[in-house]
Amino acid sequence: MVRQFQLYRWLRFIFLLVVGILITAQPVKSVNAIIYLVSTYIAIYGVLSIIDGISIRKKTGENNIAIGLGAGALLVAVLVLLVAKILIQLVPPVLGIILLVNGINQFRDSNETKRQVNVTPWLDYFYSALLIGVGIIFILNPSKTMIFFYQLFGIGLIVLAFFEIVNSRIYRN
Repeated sequence: MVRQFQLYRWLRFIFLLVVGILITAQPVKSVNAIIYLVSTYIAIYGVLSIIDGISIRKKTGENNIAIGLGAGALLVAVLVLLVAKILIQLVPPVLGIILLVNGINQFRDSNETKRQVNVTPWLDYFYSALLIGVGIIFILNPSKTMIFFYQLFGIGLIVLAFFEIVNSRIYRN
């Protein structure tokens, strides 16, 4: 079981590092490759889980959840291939609408608070304006803002990959 845990950790490290580098270096061109990598990662995890479940069943004679989780992971891998492109295109405008509505609500709430305590909440107004501005940018120019956040996400994945290696060394014993 510990060996399998280490194997999963190395699988995560390789996945996070490759995906992070791809996203950071080529954010626009990497979308299709990332979808395939994510689907492959989930499928490999599913196959490993099924293998674990079968080996546990052979050793103990009992059914376990690993086989079901593996089959579910294989199903999710196929769904990622079918649905990911549609969902990726919907993220920027939906996020923009959410930020816009949130900014308007924040402004309204700040105005209500101002009436009750008789203090002008300048920072709340600034935060509201910032939310509204970012929401409008996401709605009107979603591709460039998503590329920027996508690259930040890629850098975060690279950092997570190195944390996986550090953790594998710490918990090796």
